Amino acid sequence: MSNFTHSENIKTIAYLGTSGSFTEIAKDYFAEKYSINAYQMPFRTIKEIVAYVENNEEAVGVIPIENTKEGIVRETNDNIINSINENIKILSEAVLPANNCLLSKNSEIYNITGLIAPAPAIARCQEYIKTQLPLHLNIINTTDTEEAARLLNSYNLTYAIIGTKKTAEIYNLNILNDNINNDKNNYTKFVMIGSFETEPTEHSVSSIAISIPDVPGVLYKIVKEFADNNINIAYIHATPSNLQSNEYILYLDFIGHLKEPKIKSTIDNIMQYTTYFRFMGSYERI
Repeated sequence: MSNFTHSENIKTIAYLGTSGSFTEIAKDYFAEKYSINAYQMPFRTIKEIVAYVENNEEAVGVIPIENTKEGIVRETNDNIINSINENIKILSEAVLPANNCLLSKNSEIYNITGLIAPAPAIARCQEYIKTQLPLHLNIINTTDTEEAARLLNSYNLTYAIIGTKKTAEIYNLNILNDNINNDKNNYTKFVMIGSFETEPTEHSVSSIAISIPDVPGVLYKIVKEFADNNINIAYIHATPSNLQSNEYILYLDFIGHLKEPKIKSTIDNIMQYTTYFRFMGSYERI
């Protein structure tokens, strides 16, 4: 298990979403893994979290970066590379199941006649709703799961909501069915960001964001640097740059830590081929 230098100095852990959200679950996961005992602060947007962490060196933030169904969370990457404080980087990464549950004050699913949920949650669980719940189900739309959980108290015991196991824990609800998503293999990758130092472990990964000139062979030269140093590129992805028109940002994940000499020298070598370079962190996958 990697450690953060002076991790006991983490005073705040910021996270995205409302009570019971998947990011709150990820926040709890990171806090347990790294024994973080800090004030917990929810935010509505990824931009707000990155800005808060950028301006508070004793804070860390937990945000989603990729989902198996919906792909890259571009807002996360954009806000990290656009942060003025280049000490803000990824400290750790975890992949957790995006598991929706049917929750109710009732303990029997056959009693359910109504559903309170936001439209995206209904869409993610449409197959289950069609096949397992009444044909004439009364559906009440909300803005988010937290609102649905609060509204549940105003309705009789035949109503249910869609939420997480954390939602059930917070609002003292029964889990009538677990993993009711359309996609049973839906996972979200979360990262914890901050300005704390990390140490190399056998599970260390490093990430960079680069742009390269429109010149033949440049990408080949970069990949060759990794190959020549026996460094495995685990992931590469390109997105249009929001820093400059007609330019792309390449995101690369590769095995190893910046404190390893061959990683440091490889990064130093590839910088000569780039028009933009941002180190996004050396961190542990847990």
